[in-house]
Amino acid sequence: MKNFLLLLFNHERYQSISVIICIVLLVVCYGCESKVASLVYPGELITRDELGIEIDTLVATAELRYAKLDKQDELKEALYQIGSLTAQTGSFNPQGLVTTLFSILGVGALTDNVRKRLVIKKLSKSVA
Repeated sequence: MKNFLLLLFNHERYQSISVIICIVLLVVCYGCESKVASLVYPGELITRDELGIEIDTLVATAELRYAKLDKQDELKEALYQIGSLTAQTGSFNPQGLVTTLFSILGVGALTDNVRKRLVIKKLSKSVA
């Protein structure tokens, strides 16, 4: 068998070399996925699909934070409008005051809910 392979390799030397090179190139090109450093965990290498997921997660987080900023600005604007109306007319709008108070309570409840979720998440990670 060894003599047959040596004879075949010697007789078809350049074809054998080109077949071996093609096989190595196919294994390298299709067998090894390209990887880059993670955006979230820089020490970890991730594939193209995982990078797309990380980017989507970061974009969603940024959009959520923009929404929180918008809500805070709306609350500030409502307080400013009530203060402005009270200063101009000398009287205040009780319905506007009640609405503003409920808005403040809602923001407080939302913030407390987020804080509790973070505490629960930390506790569940430490148990696991």
